[in-house]
Amino acid sequence: MSSIADGWPLEPAELSWRDDGTIHSEAFAGLECSQASGFAKRDHVFLAGNELYTRFAAGEGNRILEAGFGFGANFLATALLFLELAPSGATLDFVSLEHHPVAEFDLPRLAMAQQRAAQHWLASHSWFSAGAHQRLVDLQSALHAQWPDPVPGFHRRLLAGGRIRLTMIWGDPGIQFPRLGGSFDVFYLDGVGPDRHPQPWQEELLLQAGPRSAPGATATTGRVLPWVREALAAAGFVVQQRSGFSSSQDMLIARRDEDQVNTVSALPRADGPIAVLGAGMAGTTAARALIRRGREVVVFEAGAASAGGGSGNPAGLVAPVISRDWNRLSQLTATGMGFMRAELRELADGETAAFNGVIKLARSERHATRQDGIAAELQPNPNFAQWCDATSLRGLSGVSDIDYPGWYFPTAGWLRPREVIAHWLAAPGIETLLDSPVRRMLGQAGEWQVQTLDGLTHGPFAEVVVAAGPSSGALIEGLGPWIEPCRGQVSWGMHGGERTRDAPVSGRPLMREGYALDLPSGERLFGASFLPGDTELGVRDGEHKENRQRLAAIAPSLEAQMAKDGLQGRASLRATTPDRLPIVGRFADGLWVSTGHGARGLTWSAWLAEFLASQIEKTPSPLPRDLADGLCPQRFDERAARKQARLGGQSS
Repeated sequence: MSSIADGWPLEPAELSWRDDGTIHSEAFAGLECSQASGFAKRDHVFLAGNELYTRFAAGEGNRILEAGFGFGANFLATALLFLELAPSGATLDFVSLEHHPVAEFDLPRLAMAQQRAAQHWLASHSWFSAGAHQRLVDLQSALHAQWPDPVPGFHRRLLAGGRIRLTMIWGDPGIQFPRLGGSFDVFYLDGVGPDRHPQPWQEELLLQAGPRSAPGATATTGRVLPWVREALAAAGFVVQQRSGFSSSQDMLIARRDEDQVNTVSALPRADGPIAVLGAGMAGTTAARALIRRGREVVVFEAGAASAGGGSGNPAGLVAPVISRDWNRLSQLTATGMGFMRAELRELADGETAAFNGVIKLARSERHATRQDGIAAELQPNPNFAQWCDATSLRGLSGVSDIDYPGWYFPTAGWLRPREVIAHWLAAPGIETLLDSPVRRMLGQAGEWQVQTLDGLTHGPFAEVVVAAGPSSGALIEGLGPWIEPCRGQVSWGMHGGERTRDAPVSGRPLMREGYALDLPSGERLFGASFLPGDTELGVRDGEHKENRQRLAAIAPSLEAQMAKDGLQGRASLRATTPDRLPIVGRFADGLWVSTGHGARGLTWSAWLAEFLASQIEKTPSPLPRDLADGLCPQRFDERAARKQARLGGQSS
């Protein structure tokens, strides 16, 4: 297996509560959070130690890296202080590593204990205004409501209307930390110590704090360890030992010279409005991510309505893909699913979206054997994925003639993309121009002009994001050879059957070679065809027939319940790439792209839009570096060049 797959299974922390209300965990090397001093100690070491009271008020110090998320108390205290003091337009990026995250079932009791501890802290604090405790409770509730699935990797969650971006990196830090990029103003080293993590990883973190530091970056830890002092000094920090929270324990405060410039943090950021080409899910989520960062966005859509292409289907699934080596496809779908679910929490009403689980059946006996082996190797937490026999799946689905084992994903689901896109495009800060097909882009970064087919020229724009599906290759010539249109037709109609009464969720989607989704309207949506290179958009009876066959392959009863005639259908074009991964990132200065999402754009588009916005805004990325590299627009040209070089070497 790959080193990334070695991060499975993800082992949660085991918490215990003492009679005095103190939270304790051996997974955090005996770390405790007491009611009397838990938040006060964090305030002294990390907030005051890093001068965040003055830095936040000045709009500074807003990129923080923490070694050890633990109970999340450092984050809550930091976020509360930021909301209290920072200018209204400021944002906070808080990135935190954690080997053993708290399990979701422990969150309610943890919340109560932390709220009591916060009351002790805030009661004697003069910096916070009235209502501070309720704001902390609101932050905590919002975080716990969108707690990530128990999956190793990078998980971003947005709080306070998107002003706070929390990126939790779960799993073995020896595997995950080298994947982290970005530049930081502040380092919380609470998790540094031989009892928390193996020392080689910690030394790497401390040494990398130098090249990952912004000018004037600071670091603090409540532990005074000689090797920590030496590593920070080697990374270019000036280290001081000062009095800690208690009289019996000192702390370390380190500062990097203001004149030492990190090349990442020195990159310029272009100001001004941004043009997004395409009002499908990729373009809409990109626009949404950008307006949350205070940017004005103009969306150009070639069609008469938003949500063209694959985004215009009646509904679609949001579900992960499991692989033995936990490859890029698995990482994108698993973490992307969690982010999309968090984005949709206000719309997940059972009509527009629902996340009540998805079942994915094995395609054959051989495939079942292989998937069973993957389940045994990865040992995923059952709250994320369960490998089930056919009998269990019949109970979970209410479909009595399922005859294959498969995966059950309890937190996967479905959404209606047209409704979601319309809702998101209506947000303040987004202007949508319909019937505006783009001919070309002119100019350069900071001074882009967008010319539409009607001859009008729009702009100037600081940046341009091309998210036009299969048309992206025509707008960016260098991408043309690597984007192939792929026809897909879905079918739907009323069905005459009911699932068994003991089914916990009557409309739980089912997948195999195709998928079946019973919508609240009483219609059954199923499909879909997949025809690379076919660009015709008419509905075909032959593909209706093929979709019926896909439906019968899931369970014969599902197809038998459909009327023989009267099916409705829709054909659309998806953009696909040679490696079946999307193309997302910087193509040239000020020119960005998000395309090639194939059949999985609903699952990962929001997460990749957040990545794209972070790159445009020069803020910490929600994607690991290796995963981002695997999506870059230049990868196919680079691979072709390497292949040509090898062939040239062989011929000589």
